Amino acid sequence: MMTYLFAFLALTLQPSIWKHYGKSRFFLFLQGARFASGLLIVFVLTYFSLIDQSWQAFFSIGTLFLGIFMLLDLIFVRVPYGSVTPLIGALCLLFFSFIHFLYPLMQTKAEYQFISGRTTIVTKKEESMDEQHIPVVPEPYARYKSEKLLGEIAHVSYYELGHTSLQKIDGTLYWVTPIELNGFFKWLKSGEVPGYIKMSAEDENANAVLVRSKMKYVPSAYFNDNLKRHVRLAYSNPVLFAASFEPDDSGKPYYVMPYGYYQKLRQIPNIKGVILIDPENGSMKRYPIDKVPTFVDQVIPSKVAEMWNQWYGENVHGYWNKLLAQEDIKKPTAWSQSDEVNGVFDRRLRLNWFTDFTRPKSGSGAMVGYSMLNTRTGKMTYYSGANGLLNGKSAMNIAEKTFKQNRYNAGIPTLYTIYGQETWVVPLMDSNDVLREMMLVNAKNESVYSAETDKQTLFDNYKYILATKMTNDTSVPTDHAHLKTVKGTIDKIYKYQDDQTHQTLIEFMLQGYKRIYTVSSDQNPYAVFLENGDKVSVVYTDTSEVMTIIQKLKIETTK
Repeated sequence: MMTYLFAFLALTLQPSIWKHYGKSRFFLFLQGARFASGLLIVFVLTYFSLIDQSWQAFFSIGTLFLGIFMLLDLIFVRVPYGSVTPLIGALCLLFFSFIHFLYPLMQTKAEYQFISGRTTIVTKKEESMDEQHIPVVPEPYARYKSEKLLGEIAHVSYYELGHTSLQKIDGTLYWVTPIELNGFFKWLKSGEVPGYIKMSAEDENANAVLVRSKMKYVPSAYFNDNLKRHVRLAYSNPVLFAASFEPDDSGKPYYVMPYGYYQKLRQIPNIKGVILIDPENGSMKRYPIDKVPTFVDQVIPSKVAEMWNQWYGENVHGYWNKLLAQEDIKKPTAWSQSDEVNGVFDRRLRLNWFTDFTRPKSGSGAMVGYSMLNTRTGKMTYYSGANGLLNGKSAMNIAEKTFKQNRYNAGIPTLYTIYGQETWVVPLMDSNDVLREMMLVNAKNESVYSAETDKQTLFDNYKYILATKMTNDTSVPTDHAHLKTVKGTIDKIYKYQDDQTHQTLIEFMLQGYKRIYTVSSDQNPYAVFLENGDKVSVVYTDTSEVMTIIQKLKIETTK
């Protein structure tokens, strides 16, 4: 309630004016109207806009209204010292204009220093992804399946789908979509939503599943049931950022509301922690950023990550360089139908916001690097060694042209390190957002790709193509962290000719091992003479798959 005391600033603040007009009915009526307007403005800002109640908010927003009210005293300018408050009002408006239009242009260097201070630059990503945890199901297809399931819920007209996000639940990746209320009168009728919908992001054959869990405090509710208003009533001072919906490992739903503050007069958002809300009963708990529960994947909102990436790429030498010379500038990819950052889980199943960077030149098909921003800590890693690789839009173009006759639309691609190769994972959908094909496009060589309708065959074929088409590429990054060497005796062997590459492929097994090792005649011409009983030394990338591509083969002895 203390906030409503700011409504008194809407009154005439010049004592000489009160002394001269204090007994006038018109003057008193005018003051009453101004005070009521002040109360209304404070109510709108606090109850509807849910603005943080801080001095930065007052200087950033309050100076506009204070300046307007003070300028209204121009009608009393003939009173002694009557021009003082209009003059102060004009200065308030000038200050408001300065901090909203000119001051931000002066902070480009500070913005770059803020994000560069939490960025580590590396040349390449060393470890491969576990292909079992690479999501091949695109978000539009997950929403398509979720929409179908939503139609089976009782009173379906009350509800609609909320924002779909990629989540880790008990070690598996899912597309998770909370159910939201469909308007004010549906909220009055229902008062709660029945749960949320999840669908596997790793299994293209999975169906969407409704998880029933009554939720009252949601973003689409009204009055004090509205999620953000419910949090703001308990926490009036911190800046509240966009909430994410995240079930824990048992499937119980929570909303995660990041909080923090702004630096440089509301120019630089700095996340300091989260508020965890139980949407069923509204209970809340506040966690600093280093104490966030382990099941929470996202602390840094995607919009904040987009802003930080843009600063890192474009603000390196300040505003005028960004506008004119553009020296050392790199631009994050701008997607027309999605956020500019995409959620990518690494090998340890930690969520990162990913985006690739290109040159400022319009239509550039190559990236100059890419970034991975840890969504829990806000620390960013920039991979500079990706210079010259295909960017995401080029990967989409290749995928769509490969299936030009089918008129498939490429979904937003994501970049992973697969078998030591930086590879774009591109889903292809028809006009109804139904998943039709999955494609792996090598980021270094666009002619190296695999396209299949099922995940297992997709990765098997890609591994085969890498063995036959990239054997002479010594500069291709390998996964040194997972390279292993094994020596043994061949006890099973199979050879066949590849009609496309005119190479001989040799597959064999070693005594005491269950893996099937694959090598091409281009890798080792002597491999075509291998037989059962030969002793070999094999260097390979250790994955969980049965079939393994050999990095290096040494023939020790022959029988």
